[in-house]
Amino acid sequence: MENIKIKAGNFNFYYGKAHVLKNISMDIAANKVTGIIGPSGCGKSTFLRSINRMNDTILGARAEGNMFVDDKDIYGEGIDVVDIRRKVGMVFQKSNPFPKTIFENVAYGLRINGVKDKYYIQDRVEKSLKDAAIWEEVKD
Repeated sequence: MENIKIKAGNFNFYYGKAHVLKNISMDIAANKVTGIIGPSGCGKSTFLRSINRMNDTILGARAEGNMFVDDKDIYGEGIDVVDIRRKVGMVFQKSNPFPKTIFENVAYGLRINGVKDKYYIQDRVEKSLKDAAIWEEVKD
């Protein structure tokens, strides 16, 4: 039996009056590759953004139905959205950094997870930028 990581059940999403996702039901297994394909504008990104509740910030947006991550209804009452976003990472086709320095953008994940040791953060940021082969261009 497959371990289901994400489960959508009759999931609907609206931008104001526009009903953009209609009755989506699907299971996404843990440790498997799942592809979501379709033409531009069909709702792929909206669906993915719904899994970590990134659409919450859009005025007039709302979800109906069920969306579970690790058997938790992520649209249920008392859900910690930050905790959901820690579990459901997103990598976008186009980068969208915070309006901060490169250092602050790279350090962000450590800081929101409670790391306070500035020397540890500095070391991890430097290592990450070296691993990405951009340290020499951005170190100053």
